[in-house]
Amino acid sequence: MSLNVVTLLYLIASVCFGQALKGLSNPKTARLGNTFGMTGMAIAILTTLALIVKQAALLGSNLGFGLGLLFAALIIGGAAGSYIAAKVEMTKMPELVAAMHSLIGLAAIAIAYAVVAEPSAFGLAPPGYLIPYGNRVELFIGTFVGAITFSGSVIA
Repeated sequence: MSLNVVTLLYLIASVCFGQALKGLSNPKTARLGNTFGMTGMAIAILTTLALIVKQAALLGSNLGFGLGLLFAALIIGGAAGSYIAAKVEMTKMPELVAAMHSLIGLAAIAIAYAVVAEPSAFGLAPPGYLIPYGNRVELFIGTFVGAITFSGSVIA
């Protein structure tokens, strides 16, 4: 699986997430919105799994460790999200959505930081070389949008 395919699949997942938000804005389209959200998350998870398997094979690293980290993160995040969602009253739902949305912006910033810190791990540039210009622009936009999302959601 090439990085172009990975990027395309993540882009499709992102579009699904956007459609999920759009669908969840109206009770009549909420089921469709949830379907888009689940589809986008399935694409993102499967793409990440495939990427972990590919990178482990290329780097000769321990596949079990990478998958273990992924599943630990899914379990911890799912448990925390379930606990928080169960404790929040319906009248506080907008605040919960804003808080969760802020974490999405923070994740975008963290991912961009990881790519800048170690571009060779993402196949963008050989060790010691600069990240290509187009990728630098993409990382800047991702960081900028993530920072605005994070700060705006925290304020909300």
